[in-house]
Amino acid sequence: MAKTTVAWKTKVKDGKTLMICQNSNKELSKYPQWGPENGVCDEWSETGPDTTASTCWRCAARSVSGMNFYKN
Repeated sequence: MAKTTVAWKTKVKDGKTLMICQNSNKELSKYPQWGPENGVCDEWSETGPDTTASTCWRCAARSVSGMNFYKN
């Protein structure tokens, strides 16, 4: 089985490389369960020029929502 690669949208602004969150396309996202409940994510994150995919801070935060990091 061949590996499928996805080219996520990137842009350069003020000399910084920005990439759209993977959850901008939930069908191709590796982590669609972390995306917004209503619609797709339109957040851009600063990345390195060799980055192939990015999950924004909002979607990453959803991955840990509800977790209790403090012992009672």
